[in-house]
Amino acid sequence: MLSAYFPGRTGPLVLAPTDDPAPLAAAVWIDVADPLAWEKPMVEEVLGIALPSRAEMGEIEATSRTYIEDGATYITVPLVVGIESEAPGSVPVTFVLADGRLVTVRYGDPQAFRKLAQGLRRAPPPADSMALLLRILEHAVDRTADILERMGAENDAVSQRIFGAPADRRLSTEDLNQILRRIGMTQFVLSKCHDSLVALGRAVTFLAVPAMAPGVGKGVASAAAAGQADADPPAAASRRDKAHREALKALQRDIQSLNENSAFLFSNVAFLLDAAVGRISIEQSAIIKIFSVAAVVLLPPTMVASIYGMNFEHMPELAWPLGYPLALLLMVLSSVVPYLLFKRKGWL
Repeated sequence: MLSAYFPGRTGPLVLAPTDDPAPLAAAVWIDVADPLAWEKPMVEEVLGIALPSRAEMGEIEATSRTYIEDGATYITVPLVVGIESEAPGSVPVTFVLADGRLVTVRYGDPQAFRKLAQGLRRAPPPADSMALLLRILEHAVDRTADILERMGAENDAVSQRIFGAPADRRLSTEDLNQILRRIGMTQFVLSKCHDSLVALGRAVTFLAVPAMAPGVGKGVASAAAAGQADADPPAAASRRDKAHREALKALQRDIQSLNENSAFLFSNVAFLLDAAVGRISIEQSAIIKIFSVAAVVLLPPTMVASIYGMNFEHMPELAWPLGYPLALLLMVLSSVVPYLLFKRKGWL
């Protein structure tokens, strides 16, 4: 879907294949979500820039995710989606800053875009495309923080499940399988969050470096908002650029803090996995112990029965009137004595 947002206008303008693309030239933000075959060529023709393909957006090299080409700044970041569903994952999002416009290409619906779109339905977007980009990045960082908090709560729940069960209650095979699945899913989501945070940190650093965004020292990302900077008075441009720099610094601090939290959660997941495997070993040992004790308890009676079951002709006990009850008593005693001995030593 191709949506365009304009300064002074609330809500998006959604274009169809037969619509005139000329209004796109006046948009401050053009959002290309799950693009159809005609949408990217339309934007490229109007703005005179090249938009990356989905395969190019999936590349992990730093030079493929942040670069400047033909005066336009390209930044690609994977964002985590689907946390509330059974199939979480990440989708690549490309931000293009060119001639005072922000163009986004995405193959998914990250919450950061939904939040910004909801806000722009109530209030029109600013004429500053860099401010819009920073707002999206802030929403993305906030969303990642929420996901990490959720994964921390999940770790606490799994820890309680492993260590909080009563000592006399063994976990079933289904319980242990569920614990392992939850640990695996938490690790998967954390890995996606880590990738997203690394890319976000790289993007913020890229925007903050003057060599990467020409004119940062004189105004943050003036290459991305050149038209607006030229139109604004110097004092207004200076205030805007200062606000951009402060926002970038705040994002860098938040991303660094979330990276540290992510590393802690990763170590916690590794500990829980070791604990779960240890709990499985304990449960298996308990089962084997039961069989071992049962075998030892039943071994003496079996031996007594085997002795008196032999078919020898001369066995004096076979002629005794009390031979049968004596053999039963001997088998009972030979099984009870080992059982009481194991109980006394605490092996049961």
